[in-house]
Amino acid sequence: MSSHPVIPIPTSLTREPRVAWSCVVDDTPQIWSSLLPWLATAIEVAGIPASRLHVHHVCPLRPEFDALCAKLGVQRSAIEPFDARSPHCNKIRQCETDFGDVDRVVLTDVDIAFARRPPLESINAPVAGKLVDAPNPPIDVLRRIFVEAGVEFPAVRTNSFAAPKRERVDFETPVGNFNGGVYVMDPGRLPVFGQRWASWAHWLLDRFDLLGRWRVHVDQVAFCIALSELGWDVQLLQDEWNFPTHLGVAPSINPPVLLHHHGRLDSHLRLKASETADTEAAVAIANAAIESFQRRHFDNRSFWNHRYAHHPDLGSGLGSRGETLEMKRGLLGRLVDARPSMTVLDWGCGDLETTRLLGCADYTGVDLSVEALRIARGKRPDWRFATPEEFCGEAARDLVLCLDVLIHQPTHQDYLDLVERLVASARRGLVIAGYDRPPGLGSHITYFHEPLAQTLARMPGISLVVPLGEYRDTSLYFAATTATAAPDCLAEPLERAVAVLR
Repeated sequence: MSSHPVIPIPTSLTREPRVAWSCVVDDTPQIWSSLLPWLATAIEVAGIPASRLHVHHVCPLRPEFDALCAKLGVQRSAIEPFDARSPHCNKIRQCETDFGDVDRVVLTDVDIAFARRPPLESINAPVAGKLVDAPNPPIDVLRRIFVEAGVEFPAVRTNSFAAPKRERVDFETPVGNFNGGVYVMDPGRLPVFGQRWASWAHWLLDRFDLLGRWRVHVDQVAFCIALSELGWDVQLLQDEWNFPTHLGVAPSINPPVLLHHHGRLDSHLRLKASETADTEAAVAIANAAIESFQRRHFDNRSFWNHRYAHHPDLGSGLGSRGETLEMKRGLLGRLVDARPSMTVLDWGCGDLETTRLLGCADYTGVDLSVEALRIARGKRPDWRFATPEEFCGEAARDLVLCLDVLIHQPTHQDYLDLVERLVASARRGLVIAGYDRPPGLGSHITYFHEPLAQTLARMPGISLVVPLGEYRDTSLYFAATTATAAPDCLAEPLERAVAVLR
């Protein structure tokens, strides 16, 4: 047995420590979705200065996150992938970073949300972490690995987890077999530890059979071996430091500090309810911060990429499903049928549910969300799709569609710039939707700047504005951009729009 002591949580220090908080971003939908809640709750709930947040990325940061981090002052560091056999080992690269003049470095998974200020002044061991939530890997597997490695097996502690029928099941695991969601480290020892952690990770990757079906835990087991080899003191953190919201674990004695949500986010990037009772307050605190942060820093790309990657059945919301969807399809079908040969630009095409049945051959769908475009291409591979950047500079189209996009423009200037761009892109006319009054069903992702009718009335290049109807607080208009307006004798608004397109 190891003689390395386990230090109990001591009394608070005389000053609050300087701490660097770090995470690693890889190119997966779950990680991209989790980054915003990580940033939002770290800043809004924990009060961590943005300059103390470090985002390491093994792929280029998506433009929206690069811009957000730059705006906030968050540190960004490009790192090389550790080994293609284990993306989870990318977190080891953080040990190579110079975090500056700090007392502690906390390495976290990006799917962590802050529920209160972490009391890091209570930690005085070189390394601190929370034992795994379940026997991953089982202790007999770990003993065989340590024998093969020639490293002394650490002290053993008992933990418990919720079995499928919710019974509590005790299991033993060695000290140092920590859940990788949160590691608290002494920055002075981080380079040495990183070297040993990396060495043992490579050793395990070359001996994958030792782990069997627990191969995904290479980084975690390598951490445990390195810690035992170095013989450093460790401090066991309680559940509230790394609280799993996806497991039915026993409630923590203290309110959760860090919530490990494992990507369980709703369609608005908020944490889903925990599987454990008595955590509602902590989840509510995190979610209020996420909503507040999005209101101030809303980015359509990150929001809609999450929506279409993880909640594709919702589309762009209630306005893209049910009776409203059928109304839109019928209206747009009439307009396109007026001149089937005309070219169509759909700005904000989303998942294509509204337009996929249109009978036009020359259609271009534009959307900020690469996840939406992936879905759209699958439905109409004969059509063309592009991001706004890819479409930039292309020729105008006969008819431009823009439904349920203006209402998500966070600033008045964004709103005006988009309307101007749409008008300039329409040779004959555009179908456009937006608010004419503050919405009764508003949310933290919708914005009212001015009545759309007022915007269109003063917009150069528009010769006629025809109201086509309303749905869910949203007004729908046809705006003609050709000098030939429809005859006044046509009383039916839709017929006036059809006449312009013919």
